[in-house]
Amino acid sequence: MLVGWLTGPGWNDYRRQVTRLLIATRNVHKIREIQDFLGPSYECRGLENLPGGPEIIEDAESFAGNATKKAVTIARWLVSSGAPSFLPEFIIADDSGIEVDTLDGAPGVRSARFAADEAGRSVPSDAENNAKLLRLLKVVPVGKRTARFRCVLALAPLPPTEVGNASPVCYSDELEVSVRLFEGVCGGKIAAEPSGKSGFGYDPLFMPDGFDQTFADLGEAIKNRISHRAKALEEMRAYLSRLST
Repeated sequence: MLVGWLTGPGWNDYRRQVTRLLIATRNVHKIREIQDFLGPSYECRGLENLPGGPEIIEDAESFAGNATKKAVTIARWLVSSGAPSFLPEFIIADDSGIEVDTLDGAPGVRSARFAADEAGRSVPSDAENNAKLLRLLKVVPVGKRTARFRCVLALAPLPPTEVGNASPVCYSDELEVSVRLFEGVCGGKIAAEPSGKSGFGYDPLFMPDGFDQTFADLGEAIKNRISHRAKALEEMRAYLSRLST
């Protein structure tokens, strides 16, 4: 059982070491952002360090659904693939996006694929997504472009390899039950045009509440303190700290 693994022999010794986390993404910006936020007590790596990982279709209707699907799929793959070079204690998967009020919450869960139809491919560039959002908001005054970034983090413990022989259905169910979810929201509005060279995604367009600059203008230090992902990570870090006491 997963609970037994988290509390069994050896766990007390292991949890005092640096906590190893596998971030279920190949986005190096996101991995660095998470590592910078969590600090030296955590070692974060991404899927680019583990070739052959599964491609995951994010087709859930919610951020929580997509994050959970990614975390569970990666956990199952790690256990079934033997002994990878990096064996984490936990897998972190997130799904995040921007919700614009005047667009009824769009792009939402489709934030990364917002301009897919126009671009003619499933994963458009950040610039293409930003351009589409600006086109849709062309006649909307900046003062009415209220929006928010939302992030849901799924934290899945890596089970022992022995459970790999269990029924795939039961195994998946057990993993899903063990997943912890953490949510963060950052309110703001959409700027009239892109600004700034820092960050990624919609950062050049999003001005958080209390600031007259975009995330891309403000830089990583400020963003990592106030962002949606920072708020979700703070909840997750507090949970991991409680496990280690």
